[in-house]
Amino acid sequence: MKFYDIFEMCFEIISTYQSKKIRMKRLQLLLLLLITQQFIFSQNNAISRFINVPRHIEHSGLVKCITVNDYSFKINKEAADTTKTVNKFFFNKRGGVIKVLNFRDAEDEPWQIIEYDNKGRVQSISRKNNDGMSLFAKQFYNNFSDQPDSLNIYRGEKRKSDQYINRFHKKLLVKQEYFTQDTLRSYNTYQYDKKNRLIKESFINTKNGWGITIGKSITGNKNEKSFYPNDDKTYEYSKIKDTTFITKTNVTPKHTYKEVTKELKTNNFYLEIKDKYDNDFLIESKHNYTSKDSIYYCSYYYKDNKKISRFYKTITKPNIQIGTWNSDVGVDQESTQIVNIDTLFDKFNNWIRKAYSTENKITQLIIREIEYF
Repeated sequence: MKFYDIFEMCFEIISTYQSKKIRMKRLQLLLLLLITQQFIFSQNNAISRFINVPRHIEHSGLVKCITVNDYSFKINKEAADTTKTVNKFFFNKRGGVIKVLNFRDAEDEPWQIIEYDNKGRVQSISRKNNDGMSLFAKQFYNNFSDQPDSLNIYRGEKRKSDQYINRFHKKLLVKQEYFTQDTLRSYNTYQYDKKNRLIKESFINTKNGWGITIGKSITGNKNEKSFYPNDDKTYEYSKIKDTTFITKTNVTPKHTYKEVTKELKTNNFYLEIKDKYDNDFLIESKHNYTSKDSIYYCSYYYKDNKKISRFYKTITKPNIQIGTWNSDVGVDQESTQIVNIDTLFDKFNNWIRKAYSTENKITQLIIREIEYF
């Protein structure tokens, strides 16, 4: 079930139940699906939803620790509003991350600690609560896969609330089961081709699975439970000269969604184009071009198949970033923003300060404190 399907259900319910004056209650329940669906269909790397991808940690040499102080400044007519985040990264002598401390604003103690094993896999997450730091999530690994055998999520130090269990066949992940309170709620299965490429993934809801229960005060008759439908995605691979094509297809009762990814890699650059279709109509296209000294990104959103309704483009180089965009309101009006980037390096040629400014006003400041072995 996709977002468009859920919205269509919402409008159908408003029409069907209008005479009973219950449309808002029912609509709110269905809009809840929009939030929870994001987690149901992305369980493969389940722990990823609890952590952010490390940023601003690129470096050279034997770095032991990098503390990233990230300040954002929003200036209005009354005063300057400052937001600060602090993240501290610890490395081994091979350059791999072994621990991350996440801080809020100017707090002296981290609110979250992430620990990695010697293969760079997330091992545990601890979070701050009223009693101090306690274990929030822990993964248990085999010796042949980056995927864990299991992931336990805790509410309180020792009480396990959620669990993901992975099943492997010939070292490939073929099934992932999701439990709450030791009850199987749903599972995902994975199929591969002879080159060990994923060709099909399926989401299966169980009789104890996810959905919404609508009370008889709303239905006017009896309680009704609506389960999330089972879901399949298929993958196809092809190559034309040096360009790789990956097509992901998801078929629902009312829509056929396709995502076509084109990748081209050379020694000098990397190009990725990702097009999304709904019933063969192009609705979105994203382009990423990365070379040694620049990053080009653009996203286009379409209506009426190939007519651009809005877009966003950025070009980032070491000392400047240029952004251009429009909106649904002013389709023919382009806006441009130029951000200057001033960078300071230490004696080991690792950057320790980046100031982003627009119209001679600093909007973001990143300061790195680097410790070496």
